[in-house]
Amino acid sequence: MAKRSRMTELEAHATQGRQSEPLGSRGKGTLLLERKASGSIMAYYRERSEQSDKRLQLGILCKKPTPGTSERTLSELRTEALKISAEVEAAGSLEKYLALKAADEIARHEKQAKRERESAELSKRGTFGELLDNYIAHLQQANKASEYKVRSLFRVNVHDSRPDLAAKFADEVTPEDLVELLKGVLLRKPKARGIGHKAKAPDSNMRSTTDELRRYLKTAFNHAAGAHLSIDARISSNKKFTISSNPAALIPAINDASGGNTESLTPRELGELLRHLDTLPKRKSAIAKALIYLGGQRIKQLVTVTWDDINDTSISLLDAKGQKAEAWEHLLPLTPRIQEILQPLITDKMGPGPFSLTDKNTINPDTAAKIFADASQHLVETGKTEAFTWQRIRATVESLMAANGVSPQLRAWILSHGRSGIQGKHYDRFAYMPEKTAALSMWGKYLDDLANNRCAVGQDTILSKRRRTNTPTPSRA
Repeated sequence: MAKRSRMTELEAHATQGRQSEPLGSRGKGTLLLERKASGSIMAYYRERSEQSDKRLQLGILCKKPTPGTSERTLSELRTEALKISAEVEAAGSLEKYLALKAADEIARHEKQAKRERESAELSKRGTFGELLDNYIAHLQQANKASEYKVRSLFRVNVHDSRPDLAAKFADEVTPEDLVELLKGVLLRKPKARGIGHKAKAPDSNMRSTTDELRRYLKTAFNHAAGAHLSIDARISSNKKFTISSNPAALIPAINDASGGNTESLTPRELGELLRHLDTLPKRKSAIAKALIYLGGQRIKQLVTVTWDDINDTSISLLDAKGQKAEAWEHLLPLTPRIQEILQPLITDKMGPGPFSLTDKNTINPDTAAKIFADASQHLVETGKTEAFTWQRIRATVESLMAANGVSPQLRAWILSHGRSGIQGKHYDRFAYMPEKTAALSMWGKYLDDLANNRCAVGQDTILSKRRRTNTPTPSRA
């Protein structure tokens, strides 16, 4: 009887030792079945010659293979063996075929690893929005008073207005992108004020806001460019901002933009504000008046003090404004009049510090600033003052202190304008408490006189800005 070249299913599964079937003409290899001691039948592609006998494992013969295992049907094993036979023939031998497979596997792993590296790098590549958030985190970590203002600027003018630009990779943002962004801000009309934006919008333009945004964008890009080089960086980020050049650096300043909040209220207007503050709930009134009677302190520095920072005679603030490596202690005396103003806050002890409206937290700086924004809206609507913000009140305090004879140096120490020069930065640690006490005592009496209409308010001259015109200068005869 002629020997059959192919095994039947019954013969294959009945294998006791070994049996094989050719995969074509001579030299094309065979499908080899071998029963193991465990009882399973292992299948191989077999290449046999006078010099060698090599095998390549294919899987386990099974009538009903379990998915996800090496079990295969006889038909599946034949198909795989025939495929390998053709590839071995093309390679020249099983040994060369295996070498090629190994090289292909290495190349596949390297390609996969490269894709994973590129994907990981892409996930770390920071967007423009993330760059801005990283800068805000830096300001927060450094306890900078500008944090809230910058956060609001970026949120309103970038995140909310231009989410498409915020989502762009930071290293792909161009000067043209930022110019387009800034032009959009410049052309936007100021929002109406109050709850629901129902109050009349301020009679101003967006030039100051636009230029302020430009400056902070420039600073944010500068920070991102060098943040990874900082030896003592305290902000860790899994994002990389590979900024090779600052796209905001070449954008010129906005012409006729405000140079800061340097306008001042008149003494009469300040008196109107003080009388209005007396009509507010006692804690809000005390917080707002404390800011003024304590010499116009930066809101964040004052309202975040804790109970440990205040005693019967003084209050200690931390000044982290500017480029200071560490915050400086800023000590202020509590005059009898200031103690009287603070009494509702101290008697009805609440929260982590005296300037609290709840039991949980000190008042948010934005909430404190809103007291003055709401006061401005009310006083403008009643025709009693020009529009103002807390920054304008702070300018008013310094202007009127100057009008009442407080020296520039002492005003600088009261308002914590910082130390300048080697002596001031490194050697002068005197708190000047007697001088501050005298000045704030005088200031408190002056404010009380304003509030009670006991001051000749018309005698103090307050300078204001006037926009230049292009009116030609008359020629001299």
